[in-house]
Amino acid sequence: MIRLRNFVLMTTTALTLAACAPSVSPLYRDYEVRAVRASEEASPDVYARIRAALAKAGWTETEADAPNIVSTEPRQISGWGLFRTEVALDVAPIGDSHVRVLFHPIRYSFLGGRTKIGYLGRGARRSILPDLNAAFEEQGFEVLGTAKERDENNRSNDEET
Repeated sequence: MIRLRNFVLMTTTALTLAACAPSVSPLYRDYEVRAVRASEEASPDVYARIRAALAKAGWTETEADAPNIVSTEPRQISGWGLFRTEVALDVAPIGDSHVRVLFHPIRYSFLGGRTKIGYLGRGARRSILPDLNAAFEEQGFEVLGTAKERDENNRSNDEET
């Protein structure tokens, strides 16, 4: 009887913790660089296309730490009275065929402290990604997402065939 009670307690605890786990995501998104046809408005220069996509999505460019990166100023994405969250972006071409967008979320406390956030939460994704993805697609980039998202897409495509 005690073993059954312990089993039920452990199972219930595990299911409760799994249901309450936050939905988190890595701090990057990948995009594939598609070739630009002469008839399209997008520039063949990847950096010009990145800058145009960021401007279209409402991000303001700032001086980057490295010459091969396009950086943005931090933008507030949430404010709950006790703290606010700001995100800055770094966009870096990876070779000739990919671009990686790195997110830098920081939470500021009303007491003046700041904390780097190690993941991109659901609310941050909802407020940032739709406009950013649409702007990058308009400039001729294909959204690849994260490695996990690519694996899930590949798995679902394999099941369909």
